[in-house]
Amino acid sequence: MSLGLRDARRAERRRRRRRAVTVLLVLGGLVLLGALAYESGSRLAELETDALRGEIDQQRRVIAALQQQLAQTEALRQQAEARVREWEERYARDVPTGAARALFAKVQERLSEGLAPDRLALVLSNATAGTKCDPVQETRRFQLPTPIGRGGQSSVSFAGAIVVTGEGQSARAPDGAPHAWFDPAQPVTIVAIQPGGARTETTGTLPLTFSVVRGTSEHRFLVTESDLRGFVSVTAERCDYP
Repeated sequence: MSLGLRDARRAERRRRRRRAVTVLLVLGGLVLLGALAYESGSRLAELETDALRGEIDQQRRVIAALQQQLAQTEALRQQAEARVREWEERYARDVPTGAARALFAKVQERLSEGLAPDRLALVLSNATAGTKCDPVQETRRFQLPTPIGRGGQSSVSFAGAIVVTGEGQSARAPDGAPHAWFDPAQPVTIVAIQPGGARTETTGTLPLTFSVVRGTSEHRFLVTESDLRGFVSVTAERCDYP
């Protein structure tokens, strides 16, 4: 009886030891699994951190490139604005407005009519504000010579000294034969000769304007087609100079 009880107790102790060992093994396994899980998680976290760092570096490079492009764009914008301001200033400086615009239009009109630019420049350069001129103008006419017609009165004189003459191109008949009188639709040449031989010459289609300066006087001339065929009329005005 007592032998059987001792055997039962030994068997119970062995079962307890086995349960304890089993528990320890299970706990050890759990601890090992936990350690493996932690190591794996740490590795994954490290990989994710490296990936995020790489992505951040990439974004920084993209941002730096965008900032550089933005700076270049800003520089181009400033250059464009500077060019716009330059053209605006040039336009305001070079394009006439108001009275200057009207004068410019008149100049263009006269040039389109065939008035020689140097003649117009001479008139403008000789123009002065408040010029005092004689109240009476003289008008005379003469027969404008042509290559085949040089008879009659071919010149006039003003101020007792300035001789005005010239030459035109012959008008032509329907068959092309030249006439003795000039063609008022073609350019003519007018010459003013001063004592001593000084000459002032202007060429263009009528009407023509020019001036001759002698000492303290400016003699202004306007040459137009006369109502008498083959003749031109010359109107002279004397003004103080300068």
